[in-house]
This record gives sequence, structure tokens and C-alpha cells, in this order.
Amino acid sequence: MVVRLVRLKFAPEHVAEFLAFYAECEPTIRHQEGCLALSLLRETGDPTAFATWSTWESGRDLQRYRRSEFFRGFWPRVKSLLREPADAVSYDALTGDAIPDFHPQPTHGAPLTPLATE
Repeated sequence: MVVRLVRLKFAPEHVAEFLAFYAECEPTIRHQEGCLALSLLRETGDPTAFATWSTWESGRDLQRYRRSEFFRGFWPRVKSLLREPADAVSYDALTGDAIPDFHPQPTHGAPLTPLATE
């Protein structure tokens, strides 16, 4: 099992656009072959900083997703909204639960609300 953490820092004026785009794309990401879990996290204290946390059956599944036609459209748009380069790291899961007892509901296209950035 592979856990992928991608840290994203957006320009304040692009947060709402990112959240709307992510909500639209989330179901497609969740339904990629080998995707076991997906979470969008917002950094405490910085409403413009986020992370995606995804769990994959294997590194092969993650790589297949990263080479997919969907990802080739998704990532450039997200990247264009960032204020600094993304930081992405993959981990081999050794023990434990990635996020114990946390079962967020997918957005399924519902809008995500930006926090005030002031």
C-alpha cells in the first residue's frame, strides 16, 4: 500500500477556483483503479495551504493514475493556481491506519467553501 501526500499552497485569489475544481474532479480521482482513499486537508492557520492525502493499493496504481489522461488535464490546471511549487511525497505503508476513525464524506461535486484569507 502506498500513501501519497501532496502539499499545495495557493495564491489567495485562486483558493475558491481550486476548491470548485477539486470538488468537480474528486469523484474521478476516487474511482481510479487502485485508489483506496482520498482526503483534502486544509492547513491549520493558513487558509491558502492544502494537502491531498491518497492511499493506493500499489505504487503501480499510483503511477497509472499519474500517467492517465485525466491527470494530464487535472494537474496543469491545479499547478497554474499555486503560489509556490507543490511538495509531493509517497510513502510505503508499514503499520497502522493512515487516518484512524476518520471517514469524510466525498463532495461528489458539491462546492467546497473557501475560508476568509484575511
